[in-house]
This record gives sequence, C-alpha cells and structure tokens, in this order.
Amino acid sequence: LLKSSLSFVQFYSSSIQFIFQNFVTTNVSDNGILGDPFVDCGDNYIEVRFETRNTFSGLVFVEDHLTDPSCRSVHAENISDQGRNASIKLGFKSCDIERRRSNNPRGMFVTTSIIVAFHPEFLTKNDRVYVVQCFYMELKKVLEKEIQVRMNPPPLQTEQMQMPVCRYEVLDGSPTGPPIFYAVIGQMVYHKWTCDSDSENQFCMLVHSCFVDDGNGDRVQLIDQQGCAKDKYLLQNLEYVSDLMAGKEAHVYKYADRQSMFFDCQIALTIKEPEQQYCTIPSCPEPPRRKRAEAPLPTNINSTESTEETLVDDKWTIVPNKSNNILEEYELEKSFIIRREQIERVGWFDNNFDLYQDQLCMSSLGFGTIAVMNLVMISTSALFFYGTYKQEYSRTTG
Repeated sequence: LLKSSLSFVQFYSSSIQFIFQNFVTTNVSDNGILGDPFVDCGDNYIEVRFETRNTFSGLVFVEDHLTDPSCRSVHAENISDQGRNASIKLGFKSCDIERRRSNNPRGMFVTTSIIVAFHPEFLTKNDRVYVVQCFYMELKKVLEKEIQVRMNPPPLQTEQMQMPVCRYEVLDGSPTGPPIFYAVIGQMVYHKWTCDSDSENQFCMLVHSCFVDDGNGDRVQLIDQQGCAKDKYLLQNLEYVSDLMAGKEAHVYKYADRQSMFFDCQIALTIKEPEQQYCTIPSCPEPPRRKRAEAPLPTNINSTESTEETLVDDKWTIVPNKSNNILEEYELEKSFIIRREQIERVGWFDNNFDLYQDQLCMSSLGFGTIAVMNLVMISTSALFFYGTYKQEYSRTTG
C-alpha cells in the first residue's frame, strides 16, 4: 500500500514545506505555481509535477544537488505558450533521498526537498522550496486459505452380466417330447420352463403367477405368487429339475365353446448367494381337491359346519370349518367340467356341435376306392342274377 502526501514543514506525516527567501534579482517575473503540486509515489521513484501560471522556463532540482544532472529537470528551450507544466522524477537511490523506517505507523518514509526556480540562473522571489514525502505502509498480516485435499475417487469398474434367456414350452408327453401346438382333451403334455445362461451356478429360477385364459378375458390362476399350484386337476406343483429348469406333466383340458387356450407365467431370476450349492425351491402343500356338493353356500362364514367345496354360480368356493378366516375363493371356470345339467339343457347339443347330414367330405383316394367297390358289387350282382336266370330258363325248356 502506497501513501503519498504533501504538507508544510509543521506536519510530520506528509508535508510540502514552503520556504520563502528574499533574493536580490535584477528581473522579477510575474510567473507562479497554481494550486498544489501533484506527487506520484512509485515503487522505486518519486515524481512531482507543478502547474504554472505562465510558460515555465526555469529549473526544478533537489536542494544542494543542482550540479547533478540526475537531480534536476532538463532546461527546455524554445518553449511554446502551452509549456506551463514543470516536473521532476527521482529514484530512491539518487540525490541523497532520505529513507527512514517507522514503527508507528509501520512503514517507511521517503523524503527530499525540491526547489522550483523560475529563472534558469538565479533564485527569485517567486521561487519555491517543497519538502516532498512519501510513506510506504507495511502490512504484517497472516493470510490463510483452507484447501481441502482428498484422494481421487477410485474408478468404478462395472460389467453387465448377461441375463439368462428363458422360454416356456408345452411338450408332448415328457420333458424330451416335441413341442405341440394342437392337442385333444385328456392328452398328456409336459409344461416346461427353461432358462439358458452363459454363466453356470449363478442364478436361481422361480416360476410363479401362472394363468390360463381363453383369449376373451376369462382367466384362471394355475400357480400363485409363491410358485404353488392352485388346483391338482389342472396342474400339480412343479418339479425343479435344475437351478434353471422346472416342469410338470398335465392332462389337456379346454374351455367349452373355445378352441384355443393361452398360458402365461412369470419367472423370477435371483443371484445365487456365495457358497450356496442349491437353489431354494418353494415348499408347497398338496393342491386342494375340489368336489361338487348339493348343499348351498352358507351365508355365515363363521359357521361351525364341516368344510366342503361347493359349486355355486359356476365357481368353486371353499367354506372354512371352525375358523374366523376370510372366505377364500378359488375361481375355477365351469367350462373345464361339463356337468349333467348343462348337457340336459334344451339346445345345448346343437349349440356346441355342428352336424352336416347332407354333405359328405372325403379325399379323392377314398372316393375312388368306394366307386371301384360299388362297380365290383354291381358287376358281381349282375353276373349272379344272369346265371340264376339262365339256369331257370334251361330247366323250363328242357
């Protein structure tokens, strides 16, 4: 921080001392200094500039150092009317400039005396002497800046494990049978779920939430969310052959008045725990056995009557026995079992079966075979009747 000041001799901090001395001159000039001088305290120099009333043709020099060219201003000749400024620039190490340290305030004072002479050879009454002083303040301050340094985060190496590719197949009769897309009621099929993985002994599979529907929104649950079968007549509990394979045999059934059935299941894949040798398979009870009963559905679910499965409004319903549990419904569509009362309804047979009495459809081979057989029968009959007629005619004429 640089501090500059100009003051008269009576002020210690900064001063410009004006010393007026009477000198005998032969020519008195009417020139003079306007206002206060301008002092520039540089990092290694002091510069003083003056504004004069008229053109300045004199000298500015350090007191007692007139003969030193570095301590005086250069005399200017042929100065125009605009040259009204006088100045001098001094270095700290020249002209015996005083440098004095101070403890209060802490810093350094740089002091020198400057004479402004309006006459190039003599000192006149208009000349001035200035004490120029610059103060350079010293600051003793501890500057602190907190910088938090931490290690670079370790690079995160990620690798996406290839997930297994799963499929659901309905095979003919056994786990090794061919896939089937058409079947008849009662045919033995094998429901098979398989997941293929490039990594061995890494994943476990659970088949759950299996449904069958007719394509029109009628859905029946076969396997619940825990992977347990809901009806033993439709599908038993699954057998897990390996970590990524499960299946079970079942007989084909169908919706009445529907030619197609749609199966959909969900497969949950989990990562095998370290040191886990086998995957955990669901522990399921025996699927419920449902039977029809003539008794109506009890109105009080807290009834103490014996538990029985009742078919009401074409849905199987289990009534709890001596329990406060909420009534649980297993919705088994009536379409899987054709009941006697359905068959005895008027028009049921005509609505479910199409009979074509006036049309006969057969292949060309079958039609040709029947035609040849008819021709042979007609020929044989004709020969038989002809032989019989000839024998009778011979007997009569003989």
